[in-house]
Order: sequence, then C-alpha cells, then structure tokens
Amino acid sequence: MGIREIRYCDLTGSEHDVESHELNIDQMRVQIDLAGPEYRKLLQLLQPYIDAGRVDASIPDLRSSARRAGHAPVSTSTGLTAEEREQLREWAEEKGIEVPSNNRFKRSLVEQWREETKAG
Repeated sequence: MGIREIRYCDLTGSEHDVESHELNIDQMRVQIDLAGPEYRKLLQLLQPYIDAGRVDASIPDLRSSARRAGHAPVSTSTGLTAEEREQLREWAEEKGIEVPSNNRFKRSLVEQWREETKAG
C-alpha cells in the first residue's frame, strides 16, 4: 500500500508541476509550494540579489530542484576551482581589494579578475 501526496501551489491552487521550496531570510525559514511558472518568476525576481550576494553551500538543492522542474538551473556560483579561488585571493590582495575569508566572492570581483588575468 502506498501513500499519494498531492501538492497545491500556494499562490494559484494549481496541482500541476508543484514542488516545495524553502527560503531563508533574516532568520525566517519560509516553506512554499509553487508550480513551475511561479517558481521561475520567483527566481527571476531574486536573480539580481543572488548575483550580488554570497551564495551558501545549500544552493545545489536549488539547482537540482530547478532541473526537476524542467527548466534551466539558476546560475548561482562563480564556478571557480579551489586553485582559481586562491589565485583570485592573491590577485585581490595584491591590488588592495578586501576579500572575505570564507571565499564567497562577489560575481563582479570574479568577472574583474577574469578580465584582467584572462583566466576565464
């Protein structure tokens, strides 16, 4: 005997292509069930903030969720290897640019480094 779970979109009430998502904002954990179009709209609205911010390690869940929803994953990381992160850190320190100790580099800094060093 099995159990069938039906999810409804918290915004539209639709039950087609609905997945549960979690957002963490200012120590609040928000869980919301969204259909694919609503989820994509949320990601589009958040994209400038994701790009400008530092992404936590929990993001792979977001990417796999995006793949399961049948659309392209959101680009949320710089895609740097450990060696590239170290090179970027050294480059930034030589230029007097402050970098976070946790290696969460802003996308604009990575782009500047790549452009100036032709590393990307």
